Amino acid sequence: EEFIANLRMYLMTSGKNDHEINEIAEELRGHLEDAESHGKTVDSVTGGSPQTYLENISNEMKTDYFGLVRLAPMFILLLIAYFITGSAIRGDLNFSLLKLIAYPAIALLSIGAYIYFFRKMSVANYSKKKELSIFIALQVIITLSLMAVLFMDIFFFEPFYIPSRETMWVIAALGALVFIAGAIWSKTWFTLIFPLFLFGPDFILQFLQYSETTELIISASGLYLGIGIVVLILYWQNKKQNPHKL
Repeated sequence: EEFIANLRMYLMTSGKNDHEINEIAEELRGHLEDAESHGKTVDSVTGGSPQTYLENISNEMKTDYFGLVRLAPMFILLLIAYFITGSAIRGDLNFSLLKLIAYPAIALLSIGAYIYFFRKMSVANYSKKKELSIFIALQVIITLSLMAVLFMDIFFFEPFYIPSRETMWVIAALGALVFIAGAIWSKTWFTLIFPLFLFGPDFILQFLQYSETTELIISASGLYLGIGIVVLILYWQNKKQNPHKL
């Protein structure tokens, strides 16, 4: 089961067609189950090198460029929503030259980093602890990068457009709709749960009276609480599926 999951991840991050991935996965599942029934291991099927085996399968399959183009609009909308929804809720949304350049650059680098590490994880057989450590490290780096951009934007750049408060609420509502659509489209709760913890505290604080320091602490706490809950859920699910693996 773990090898099949790694196969799916490797082929998905290689831009292969979902239907073909399912066919390959089911065919390989049959070979692996047959090998296990005869007392053999996964190595007997892969030749002892899962990475080479997965690379060979990937090279034999065509890259689904049409599928990648079809996925692009939703990814772009989700990225835009992540970058502007929080500011729209807080009422400090503005657009500057730095943001227009830095945010897309951070987004592209983040996607590239996730794809790279997902591919590495699918062939390197990392422990779950190491996988979670990599995931958390990526989240921290991305968050620090965004904070650095915000810091430089406040002190060194002037915005060229500041929407009205009413327009910001409309933008925030559209961002929420994008997150809901993303969850339905991807059939996963991740695209909904992260924004809930990330922007939920900001929304609630708009109707309460707190100091800026307290608001910052509550907002940041919501983000890391959400990450912590997601990590615990993933760990619990993995522990349930693989009780003997750390």
